[in-house]
Amino acid sequence: MREEKHRRSIRLAGADYSEAGGYFVTICAAGRKNIFGKIANGSVQLSALGEIVSECWISIPEHFATAQVKEFVVMPNHLHGIIFLGVGARYIVPVDGMARQTESFQSPTKATIPTIVRAFKAAFTRKAGEELGMAGKDIWQRNYFERALRNGKEYGDASRYILENPLKWEWDKQNLARMPLPNSCEERQLRVVLP
Repeated sequence: MREEKHRRSIRLAGADYSEAGGYFVTICAAGRKNIFGKIANGSVQLSALGEIVSECWISIPEHFATAQVKEFVVMPNHLHGIIFLGVGARYIVPVDGMARQTESFQSPTKATIPTIVRAFKAAFTRKAGEELGMAGKDIWQRNYFERALRNGKEYGDASRYILENPLKWEWDKQNLARMPLPNSCEERQLRVVLP
């Protein structure tokens, strides 16, 4: 008998990830390969593939009227970004709480963070296939990280983390060639609130 594997959810219990507010998202390249660019002197230099990641991320609001793209950075092997969801004039999903369903595996809910991330990955994969001949290639890890930003401090911490990420690349846990962290005093200064 074959043992079924279940993916562990990192979402807050009962949250449908369609509520107005900010969401911190991290999406990694498959195998954490450095395919989106490189870091030189604390700045990101995007590859052609990285440019497509950036273009597709920026275009999210064109496909989801309630979504706004805030701070983001495309790193060599991952993307960090903040998506803000609000209720816009073109928002057509009923606002009655009873009318909404909670997002669950293989049961997407319109205009939620999981649906937006799936659409982003699909649009990127399609465009990378068309423009760079990468059809059928595994580019993204299967899962991603998301965190609901519950207050202004969390939003500020996430924004700072995103903007400073290229400067800390040599110590970043996503960097497979990272350097060992400096002594414990400096290590405390480098530590950030969000992964």
